[in-house]
Amino acid sequence: MSFAFQIGRIAGIPIRLHFTFLAIIPIVAYLFSTFTATTSLDLFGQVYELSYGFKDVEPAEARWAYSFAFAILLFLCVALHELGHSFVAMRYGITIRSITLYFFGGVASMEDIPRDPGMEARMAVAGPAVSGIIGAGAILFSFQSALFLGGIHPLTTLLWTLGVINVILMIFNLLPAFPMDGGRVLRAWFASRMSYVEATRRAANIGKIFAIIMGLLGLFGGGIFLIFIAFFVYIAATEEDRSTSIIVPLEGVKVKDIMSRELKTVTPEMPLPDIISLMFREKHRGYPVMVDGRLGGIVTISNVQKVPEEKRGTTVVGDIMVKEIYVIGPEDEAAGAMNKMMERQIRRLPVMEDGRLVGIVSRSDLVRAIEICSGR
Repeated sequence: MSFAFQIGRIAGIPIRLHFTFLAIIPIVAYLFSTFTATTSLDLFGQVYELSYGFKDVEPAEARWAYSFAFAILLFLCVALHELGHSFVAMRYGITIRSITLYFFGGVASMEDIPRDPGMEARMAVAGPAVSGIIGAGAILFSFQSALFLGGIHPLTTLLWTLGVINVILMIFNLLPAFPMDGGRVLRAWFASRMSYVEATRRAANIGKIFAIIMGLLGLFGGGIFLIFIAFFVYIAATEEDRSTSIIVPLEGVKVKDIMSRELKTVTPEMPLPDIISLMFREKHRGYPVMVDGRLGGIVTISNVQKVPEEKRGTTVVGDIMVKEIYVIGPEDEAAGAMNKMMERQIRRLPVMEDGRLVGIVSRSDLVRAIEICSGR
């Protein structure tokens, strides 16, 4: 089940909102409506009294309006941060599948991660650079607003607060806590000196250390939000380390090199007891279902297990087969097949060529290939 929905496209990139994003908007608005801090700046003989936060904005309706406007603009800035990564990636020919906004920030989903250290470093720095430019611009506009409207005017406060937060985001994202942007720069530096897998492992371990430190700071006064960030950094570092260890050994391997060509197919009319017997006999967990000579679906052991015992005698394959099929071509990269399986949470992909079913590649085939390639 997907917990994100698409709200539009920017430069052809789908922009998606995760449900947690909808939850964090009112929380951020509430937090910034409950405090005010005043900063005095003396720049070139001009003194600026600038407010941070909206607690002193009156009436209450205006306070909440500015607080919500700030929360929405902040996450728009997060989207622009991710677009910075994405535009640099697209310059290098990398396809961006989507950008998803979560409560802790944004994530750009790419078809591939560049193996060139310099390319990855430039991509990683692009996001914080966007945040820094937005932050500096908002702060400069807040100075102009202070001159014309006053330092405590809500618009001045909005610009100043947005600018300061973006500068903080830039600095925070440049921390060497993989897989944050600074951590990716660190991985790129490691990758120029060692294998990509080992570079990822080292960067991920440093990221986990940073996550533990952030978690401890959160426990001892930093707040629950810092604990959440620490948790996601730790999990993301672990997952990226694992994913890289799986995907990198498969690079250069084609689907046709590892797929099973000797296919056993079934028909929609096959009774459930027969498919169960076939699975026992052939030791395979899933079979393509052919309808009028064409691939019409796939039936797996998990589909069979969902049928109550008392209904198995009257159920046929066509009643339980999965009709939404994800396929792959024989000339595609095996790494792409693994990515697709992990994303879709499936265990096998039919291999199609010129509209014909020519094979099937399973997760077991890929694991075997990883074991062989890792020993090369």
